[in-house]
Amino acid sequence: MRRGFHVFWRLVLYPTRLHILCAAVAFLCCLPILFPEICPGDTARDMVRYAGVGIMLAQCISTAFALLAAVTHMFRLSNTRAFAQLFKWAAVWGIGVGCYVLLALAADVAPPRDTGEEHPIQTNDTLYPARDQLNGPASLVIPIDTTGQAVDTVAHTPNLLTLEEHHAELLSSYLDKSPRWSDSTRDDTFYTKPGHLIMVPPSSAGAPGLVHACFRRLVEGDKLPQGYEIVQPGGHMPEVKPGSQIPDIAVDLGRNHYLMLAWRGTVHRETAYQALNAAITATDTRMQPLAETPTAATMERMLNGRESYPGNTPEMRLSEPLAQEGAYQGEIYANPGEPGVILVYIKDLGTDRTLRLLSCQARYSSNPDELFRHDLPGSVPQWVHDAAGDELSGIFPAGTPLFVIRTGQQHQYFGVAFEVWFKPSDVRRKRHMLLRRCYKVQAYDPPVSETPGRGQQSAEPPPDTPEKQP
Repeated sequence: MRRGFHVFWRLVLYPTRLHILCAAVAFLCCLPILFPEICPGDTARDMVRYAGVGIMLAQCISTAFALLAAVTHMFRLSNTRAFAQLFKWAAVWGIGVGCYVLLALAADVAPPRDTGEEHPIQTNDTLYPARDQLNGPASLVIPIDTTGQAVDTVAHTPNLLTLEEHHAELLSSYLDKSPRWSDSTRDDTFYTKPGHLIMVPPSSAGAPGLVHACFRRLVEGDKLPQGYEIVQPGGHMPEVKPGSQIPDIAVDLGRNHYLMLAWRGTVHRETAYQALNAAITATDTRMQPLAETPTAATMERMLNGRESYPGNTPEMRLSEPLAQEGAYQGEIYANPGEPGVILVYIKDLGTDRTLRLLSCQARYSSNPDELFRHDLPGSVPQWVHDAAGDELSGIFPAGTPLFVIRTGQQHQYFGVAFEVWFKPSDVRRKRHMLLRRCYKVQAYDPPVSETPGRGQQSAEPPPDTPEKQP
């Protein structure tokens, strides 16, 4: 036992080695303080607090051992060794402070807010609703035009039928990779799970409505969920009695593949069927490039969408899918002109507290009149999804272009500021704010039936039945 303690003393508790170990621990604790974006949004404040405690403990332990070693050598009348121990302690921590300064310069921490501001932020900011139309391919909300749409017959789908008949594997690959679609066999409902396309027709007489659409591939022997009526492209629409609920329809594309649509709005037959046909037409039109040029390169272009637009003023757009309240997706249009990272701080206007921090790699060029699209939430590391898995993995699968704000209550709107910063890769250059835009948002409240309990494994939720409106 004595020999083991002696080995432990020589390897760890020997003062010089202990100073190096404590300085390394303190340096690692600086990372969440200088780079809060590496912390999950809900635990960032706790991690920063724990990191501060870790730095203090490491410094106290190192200082205590340095003083103990120096006093021990002085009692032995070895003053040279005593001062050598203090010099080693100062040298190790001096190097550590130098490394911290270099890390702080690389992090480019934002300066503290000016305490001289007497007026609250919200008196000077305009709050916008999260109803912006997104341009990227990951948009979950697409407006449709019901003008001139038929009422008695189902719209034709020439592009989808061509892909189903001649390029089924290519179509399936596109649907599997695109975050707009969901072809999972368990997705029987439209209004509870993201990943479906939401068509927004024009409102009529103050009665807005939505068309939810998704693709469903049936395994041999499986049946469509109860309540759906199968229709053929160009065939007759189902008959509806006056005042009855508009049925959900499944457009048969062949090969056990269906385009499933549900109308949620007024029970007026003409309005509903026009909106359903407009949604079918819009969905088929989006497949036209792939039907005309059925190649993997075309599929990649459709998945990536248009990346740049003419302009020189940074812009932001935010959208809250009407069927997924409290969940958001956004786009940033900017061209920083150099490599770096786009950082988006979401701050509560009432407290100035940072609620979320999102980031993505910046797209750029030397053309000052070109803006590049950056999708939010951007590339979120897998460990972030794993950390939030107990709460959101069953609702927001990895790759879904949605993020939530877990503060407050659903339907209780409050103001937040989206501060968009650019952090250059060149550590000698300071980061700077590109734009700031304020929105009215609400917190996300996941359905109880879809949220795994604490300590439980995330399981596949059972299929639901689409809710019918009276």
